Amino acid sequence: MKYGRSIITVAAGLTAIGMAGFTSGDAQAASDTGTANATIVQAIGITAVNSLEFGDILNGAANTVTVSAAGARSATDGTQLIGGTVQAASFNVTGDGSRAYTITLPASATVTGPGAATMTVDTFTHDAGGAPALTAGADSFNVGANLTVANGQAAGAYTGTFAVTVNY
Repeated sequence: MKYGRSIITVAAGLTAIGMAGFTSGDAQAASDTGTANATIVQAIGITAVNSLEFGDILNGAANTVTVSAAGARSATDGTQLIGGTVQAASFNVTGDGSRAYTITLPASATVTGPGAATMTVDTFTHDAGGAPALTAGADSFNVGANLTVANGQAAGAYTGTFAVTVNY
């Protein structure tokens, strides 16, 4: 009987070894490497160069004075335009290579003068075209707008600010 037990033990051990070899021999494994990439882009920047200047306007009847992005001034009542400095606002843009960017202009802004009198500046336009892009990391554009002058607007100097945003 001892003899029979040894054969069974050896046979069971050989079966276990054979199954282990069978399982690992038939398994398929594969591997590869992935690639991770990133590009750091120079931040876009904007600098105001020149102010938007509507020039000197008589305080007569209501008027809408326009300075185009090209710097040309006109008015619904041109007889009230009497000189002064007239120019479109100008901005320089810096950034990454020849990347395209967008320009966002405000819907309106307010200029304030003597005694807290105000006028509205609106209908902002720029001359950068429909798809502005940097050239060697730089570009520039001009901004024009309309100024609404009330009937009997208080005489004096008016000033205010408006936000221009550029983005990739």
